[in-house]
Amino acid sequence: METPPQNGWRIVLIDDEADIREVMSLTLRDAGYHVDTAADGKAGLALINNTYPQIVVTDIRMPQMGGLEVLEKIKQSGRDTEVIVVTAFGDMDLAIRALQQDASDFITKPINDTSLHLALQRARERYTARKQVRDYTALLEREIEDQARVLHRDKMVSLGRLAASVIHEINNPLAGVLNYIRLMSKILKNGPLAEDRQEKFKGYLDLVESETDRCSQILSSLLTFSRKTPLTYGEVDTGILINKSVMLCRHKIELSQINLLTELEKGLPTLKGNFNQLQQCIINLIFNAIDAMPAGGKLYVTGRQDDEKRAVVISIRDTGKGIPEMDLPYIFEPFFTTKSEGYGVGLGLSTTYGIVEEHGGVLTVENSPGKGCTFNMTLPVGDPNRS
Repeated sequence: METPPQNGWRIVLIDDEADIREVMSLTLRDAGYHVDTAADGKAGLALINNTYPQIVVTDIRMPQMGGLEVLEKIKQSGRDTEVIVVTAFGDMDLAIRALQQDASDFITKPINDTSLHLALQRARERYTARKQVRDYTALLEREIEDQARVLHRDKMVSLGRLAASVIHEINNPLAGVLNYIRLMSKILKNGPLAEDRQEKFKGYLDLVESETDRCSQILSSLLTFSRKTPLTYGEVDTGILINKSVMLCRHKIELSQINLLTELEKGLPTLKGNFNQLQQCIINLIFNAIDAMPAGGKLYVTGRQDDEKRAVVISIRDTGKGIPEMDLPYIFEPFFTTKSEGYGVGLGLSTTYGIVEEHGGVLTVENSPGKGCTFNMTLPVGDPNRS
């Protein structure tokens, strides 16, 4: 029987009969395997721990420690080693027990070369398949970790831009609050308030309360957005999602001399998703729209229900220059950007695309060169069939 070379495959052979060890090891070495031998189970386990073989061939009946115990110890160790047990015809019940304990195969005495090589071939295939699954699983885990890092990095870019804008937005009302407090303090130092001045004083207090509350809401939304939250899915109120996203961007929109128009259908249904990530998508799209209108313009943020698709459509439309047709096929690719250096690394749209897709939705663009473009996030209502 012609056998391909087995370079790189290491076998530990355990058998208490010296003649069998000698004959089998010669056969296996002739076939190209690296072979180490042991006369009992304990010595075999010590050898396995030192040599890390891919395959172990062990007699099932041996003094001190039999093949079943060797098999059990190997599986308990978590090794990927495949185990072939050798039995006599009268030990078929032991062979079945070995298979139930995840042995790769069994062969019976007297051993012939054909049976041995077939068992080894199956063991190699099983070992290779398990390694491929393990490697692929590790690759997926790394990709998930990488994706999480990219998502968080993109969020931090957005957060930096938000923070710069929010500082100005909060500073104005806080300065007003401070002035009102100083004014009220001065009024109180002049003695009890006359009745005609009490209403004015109450008006000052109302202004302080409303402005402080506005600052609190802005900071609360910013802190929520900045957190590295676990990827959990729950009920998301579409109206609150859009309004909170717009609130965080409002001051930057005003500073950029952009007129904001928000239109939400009444009774928008809830979504099943991650609020933080969906908010990241909307903020990314709003920032892109702002960047597309350096000289000002109009920004439309709309939310509507698509009954036919059982979905909610969140649209961000700008009146900028639009996207050059030559760039349109690449806008959702990672690190592709048309912005000048220092204005972005090209992660926003690819990140947004990935998040929307993870939520069972679709991100599309309607482009009008010279007139602007519209990005549509179409998200399914209810459970997006996530596993």
